[in-house]
Amino acid sequence: MAGRAADTADAHAEACAPRCASCRYRAEDRHSLEQSVPGLTAFSSGFGASVADSRLCRLHDQLVSPGDVCARFEVVLAR
Repeated sequence: MAGRAADTADAHAEACAPRCASCRYRAEDRHSLEQSVPGLTAFSSGFGASVADSRLCRLHDQLVSPGDVCARFEVVLAR
């Protein structure tokens, strides 16, 4: 049973890791990305696999993937 508890703790730590997916600077709305990159939707990239789960980081003004990390991470505040 101890192995199972350790696995659960590891999964929780992984889920709570400071990654871009849970950062307050990640613009979760896909449309903000499409509006920030002129011409993106003209190539259908705004809706395609080339963007996938990437979103705009409002702090760094660049695309970030959910698993990316940086030293400026701030957790999303509860709404």
